Amino acid sequence: MYYRMRMGIIVVAALSLTGCCRVFPSSPWCPAVPVTVSNSEIAARMEVKRNRENAEALVSEIKEAFKGKEAEKAYLNSRKLYTKAMSENNTWLSTLTSSIILNENLEGVSPYENQTKIAADAAKSFLTAGEEALSGQSRNASIKSLVVIGDLITSLVNSGITIWKENKNLQDEDRKKKAEILKKELQWGTWTEIK
Repeated sequence: MYYRMRMGIIVVAALSLTGCCRVFPSSPWCPAVPVTVSNSEIAARMEVKRNRENAEALVSEIKEAFKGKEAEKAYLNSRKLYTKAMSENNTWLSTLTSSIILNENLEGVSPYENQTKIAADAAKSFLTAGEEALSGQSRNASIKSLVVIGDLITSLVNSGITIWKENKNLQDEDRKKKAEILKKELQWGTWTEIK
């Protein structure tokens, strides 16, 4: 009889916690609710990541082509432009992730749009200069085809707004977690980190 009472209390407590989790889903004893991701958010993240990876692939190729010739002007200029592109794109990413965490609306916000333009222009400048630096060097044809300049401004603006919209309705803790994941996924590495 004691066993049945004890099991009954456990069952009632479990049912109570389940009901409580519906009302207060962020309680520490509640199981994590899976966050759904839309196709548009995945496509936006892939677009931003593709731009970063194109730049990093070009850095790798520049390092390989200029091995032993790191003092040449073309190499130093490429490195300087990459560092600027990295800085501006990471600033853009920080603005996006902070806005997700703080649940701030980015649509039509001119400082965000200005940073987007600055980041895209810096990336274009690096990609163009990097390609020019390699024009006289022996090149790996498969890597050359990876670098496509395209319209980075439109890509960054649209991708950032799409990612922000998809995360604005999440709970506070979920938005923080999502922003941390985005930062790890999309952050540009330094010149020296790229192999």
